[in-house]
Amino acid sequence: MTIKRISQSLSCATCALLGTGNSLAEPWDIDIGLMNYIEQDRNTGVELLIDGTRKLSGGDSFTLGLQLDTLTGATPNGATPSNVAQTFTQSSGAGSYRTAAGDLPADDTHMDTRLAVESGYVDQHSSDLLIAYDGHVSMEFDYLSFGFANSYQIDFDQHNTSLYLGYSGEYNRVHPIGNIPTPLALMTPENTLQNRGEAAKTRTAGEVSIGITQIIDRSSLFQLRLTHSNFSGYLNDPYKILSVIEDVDSASLGETLEYRFEDRPDSRDLNTVFFAYKRDLVDGIVDVSLRYSKDNWDISASTIDLRYRYRLAGGAYLQPHIRFYRQSEAEFFRHSLPNSEGLPEFASADTRLAAFDAITLGARYGAAIVNGNQHSFVAEFYTQDGESNPGDAIGLQNQQDLFPRLKTLVFKYFFSTQW
Repeated sequence: MTIKRISQSLSCATCALLGTGNSLAEPWDIDIGLMNYIEQDRNTGVELLIDGTRKLSGGDSFTLGLQLDTLTGATPNGATPSNVAQTFTQSSGAGSYRTAAGDLPADDTHMDTRLAVESGYVDQHSSDLLIAYDGHVSMEFDYLSFGFANSYQIDFDQHNTSLYLGYSGEYNRVHPIGNIPTPLALMTPENTLQNRGEAAKTRTAGEVSIGITQIIDRSSLFQLRLTHSNFSGYLNDPYKILSVIEDVDSASLGETLEYRFEDRPDSRDLNTVFFAYKRDLVDGIVDVSLRYSKDNWDISASTIDLRYRYRLAGGAYLQPHIRFYRQSEAEFFRHSLPNSEGLPEFASADTRLAAFDAITLGARYGAAIVNGNQHSFVAEFYTQDGESNPGDAIGLQNQQDLFPRLKTLVFKYFFSTQW
């Protein structure tokens, strides 16, 4: 892009923000979304999204977005259930929380609020080349993130074939309550010297994608995209711990002796293949997508996503949705640590790194309302199942559910208008 072109683009963006210039005749396309996320006996979340897009001269467009979400409830801390009540030190070291016998250990003092601001600019560089620029800032009380993205879409064969190239980067600063836990160090009682060190650490992420979209005929197309991602720096979850279990004394086999903070490798490479097929039928649209990913933590994941958008009278639609997901566990995932063994190089009991299957069932209904506005409703039910009684469970652990089923309801509402 030439300096003159950049100057014109910045000028158009400024006009869009100030509401002046030739772009004044173009209205803002406003999208508002509200989501309610409800886990059974665990977390509850609410999220608000507001996006505004304005078309500019030459086919360019400018977008501003705002996201605000809050999460409260009981968050599993990684420890295993026990036949006796358990007490855990809060991250600050100044308090504690207690879990009843047989219950999944979870921090019920957890609360988080996130504010994110996003912006994007799409440059219709020519009839066959589209360039997109995006950036975001996201803030939580213990987390700060800056990110950018740049992508290119090149069309061939009278726009029947589109090639895609994109890359992105992200910088994150983690500053948890009570400072960074010392990896694999003991959790100590409240109001004692805590095994914590630096106030903050950083992590970075980078991603590059290449893809193709091909129109097959008047009614169908397919998409294929390959993505490589790299994450490096502090990749631990500072709020996750592991239980250390008695594995020698037969009289107390399986009892929890102590707790240690988790530790993960400081680098992760992830490769992903994504394929989608869409076909317009007489009464609706079929949308099928497949995703497979593999990383150097030995986690592989497969996703099948099926949607059918059924056309109703008056431009309304009903879209049933089903999604299947399966992943293998990380090579360093451990339900717990046997006391007789030495500490491993890395270990985490975070169930997000475990092997599990998940199913999402849901539907979306959308329709036009007054003055050309549109709205839609989404309701989904998500279940996640892992191995409740793994083969490496010890003694009393065999009496516990080491991977309780997660059940979640998700409700979404979207409203689109012009302003």
